[in-house]
Amino acid sequence: MNIGLPLKTFSLGLVVSFCLFAGTAAQAARVNDKAPNFNLKDLNGHKVTLDELKGNAVILNFWSTTCPPCIAEIPGLNTLYRDMRAKGLIVLGIAIDSSEKPVREQANRLKIEYPVLLDSEKNVYFDTFGLFGQPVSILIDRSGIVRDKLIGQLDWNSAQIKGKVQKLLKGR
Repeated sequence: MNIGLPLKTFSLGLVVSFCLFAGTAAQAARVNDKAPNFNLKDLNGHKVTLDELKGNAVILNFWSTTCPPCIAEIPGLNTLYRDMRAKGLIVLGIAIDSSEKPVREQANRLKIEYPVLLDSEKNVYFDTFGLFGQPVSILIDRSGIVRDKLIGQLDWNSAQIKGKVQKLLKGR
């Protein structure tokens, strides 16, 4: 029995898939690059476009309802948003769940005050920002430049994080 041809075809498929994936990841947003634009719908069905938020400091917080550290950091993110939105801070919670229902239920339960967007296909998460793991937050300054990528659960009310947000609000 000769399995050479199917094995070569399978191997070629893996190489092509890896190259396509690597090419996508290589184009992902990096710190000190302009944040790539995206369009996502919020829980009310309204389209939100990142470019429309230019002039504000923006935190993109990628999370899911099945991620305990994601859920644990939301109350602190709510407080930060409440304290700094009048100064020009916008927080967007970007849920990467495949279904809207658990996101809506969790947002209601946690009383999330900032907009929650749906990235059920994970296009913004994987392709646009090249992210892995959760939670992950992207900090974007007022001029639309990615200033930091923060991985893991954060204390959004710590002096260190508040200092980072103050820099964003100052445009750097």
